[in-house]
Amino acid sequence: MKKRGIIISLAGIAMLVISFSIAISILQSSGMSGDEFSLSDVLKDAFDQVSDKTQIQPGETSFFSFDASEGTKTLLWGLQILDSEIGDGVLISISNIYGDDFGKFTSNQPVFFETLEITKADVYNFNVKNIDTRPVTVVMMFTKNPDDSNLAIDPNSPLGKSIFPLAASGTFFIVGIVTTLVGIILIIVDYRKNRSSNFV
Repeated sequence: MKKRGIIISLAGIAMLVISFSIAISILQSSGMSGDEFSLSDVLKDAFDQVSDKTQIQPGETSFFSFDASEGTKTLLWGLQILDSEIGDGVLISISNIYGDDFGKFTSNQPVFFETLEITKADVYNFNVKNIDTRPVTVVMMFTKNPDDSNLAIDPNSPLGKSIFPLAASGTFFIVGIVTTLVGIILIIVDYRKNRSSNFV
């Protein structure tokens, strides 16, 4: 009986093990705990300001602020629900110290990002209301002028050191699955051919 299917299957399994090991190593080196994925921990130094982890009770509102000083043209801001579950939701409203309204956003996703055009230097308040029926823990992230950042193309950036290797590991994992399946199919085909030849 031909052994090509077995060899290919073993190669696929090896790819799966290697990709899984790489992913675990990257996640551990990023300082993440096993039960909490924190984007701000993975992308260290990617944000100009990151809030403390804040728990918000159902129906209550927490306030976060960012000082958009001179030179800030665009503000990338985001929110992550660290202990996200299906049904979680928050309402984010943006204002300045004078009470001007800069928009309201509702999100039921674990991670939510938006940009805000800055027309003048000001302190912007982000009021986050928990519209779910259980407490949620959130963290706010802010980056000034994201278009001017070389984060995405710098191989030494947090993005290059964490997200890109994870994506490569995921691709390697998919290739491993396909290779394993091809090997299994070849094993079945070779087995049937061998069985048929024995009856001839």
